[in-house]
Amino acid sequence: MTFRWLDRLSDGIAWIAAWALFVVGLMLGYEVIARYFFNAPTIWAEEMSRILMVWAVFMAGASLMRKDAQIRVTILTDLLGPGGKLVARLVSLVFVVGVSALLVRYGIKDPVSSLEHGRTTGTMLDPPAWIMQASVPAGFALVCVQGLVEIVRTLRGDRAAERSAADHMAG
Repeated sequence: MTFRWLDRLSDGIAWIAAWALFVVGLMLGYEVIARYFFNAPTIWAEEMSRILMVWAVFMAGASLMRKDAQIRVTILTDLLGPGGKLVARLVSLVFVVGVSALLVRYGIKDPVSSLEHGRTTGTMLDPPAWIMQASVPAGFALVCVQGLVEIVRTLRGDRAAERSAADHMAG
């Protein structure tokens, strides 16, 4: 079983997230120039930047998991042998999948409620609140699915082969 389609999806979403962060920089740069050089601040730049930033962060999680690029503390796992590291990886992946599933299950309630009741952010721009709130369940749904794929890959030994190739290329 191959998961290339999911790899492409995760990387594509991460690519969009990276561009969203670039757009955030442009919007905030525009806001600074408009505010301090022309005394004409916008009502949209700060809020739109915040929305894009939050979505970018949550959307990049699955790609980071796929690339095994999360920040980690390895002081204990460095003491383990290959079998212990495998068990530790599987335990952590199961934990991530479980927590992600819970965050999707309970995180979907806020955006759905906001959508049903027409809640907005209450700011000057006043966009619908569900737009920002939906980033949490959407991002963790991607992480949950990617985590399941990583469990399968780890059990099949795919990750060990990838790491050996990467170590060989780095060395």
